[in-house]
Amino acid sequence: MLDYLHKKYYDLLVQPILKQHLKKVRVYTYRDLQLKIYPGVFHPKYFFSTQLFAAFAQQLDLKNKKVCEVGAGSGLLSFIALSKTAQVYSFDVNETAVKGIKENLKSNFKDYGNFNVYLSDLFDNVPANKFDMFFINPPYFFTDPSDEGSYAWYCGKNGEYFEKLFKQLNDYSNHSSQIYMVLADNCDLERITTIAAKYNYLLSLCYEKKIKWEKNFIFNIVKQA
Repeated sequence: MLDYLHKKYYDLLVQPILKQHLKKVRVYTYRDLQLKIYPGVFHPKYFFSTQLFAAFAQQLDLKNKKVCEVGAGSGLLSFIALSKTAQVYSFDVNETAVKGIKENLKSNFKDYGNFNVYLSDLFDNVPANKFDMFFINPPYFFTDPSDEGSYAWYCGKNGEYFEKLFKQLNDYSNHSSQIYMVLADNCDLERITTIAAKYNYLLSLCYEKKIKWEKNFIFNIVKQA
């Protein structure tokens, strides 16, 4: 009951204020990083999934790994990977997000030769490669996106995002690739799992944490034989 009341309070009072707040460029500080977050870009401070994923990524051995952040948004996970000496490939379908990633890359790192960023609808514009690790914070509400910013939230009425993702993943991964995806208990996990299975992928839970009223899950996406 308490979780329900907290969620209602957030939806009715906090969310409208937050929407107004995010209509301007905001600066977000994460450890030694200072990131400009443009309007329409998924803000890592105000949504639980990115914070959880960032803490998870900090614990991984990324040294010299080829790391791909799918739908990078602010690029926070990509920057964490770069700071841990990974070779990073970062992309987003949102032109404003890509602009912000490029700007924040230059303002936070002196050496960014190992960082590649693309404007791309999933892997459409990403050069052929095989990645050691993937970070995926997907849109997971089954509604069609209506503008640039809504691509961070909506995966299409029929789950077109997940259909395309699982279809393309095979071309960019191999048997030893680690594919991590963050989801929450307010999404249709069963439907996403069904789409994954259609392309012979299994969602294997490797971490879960309740943050305020929401349970968040990190899955390892495993290719079945």
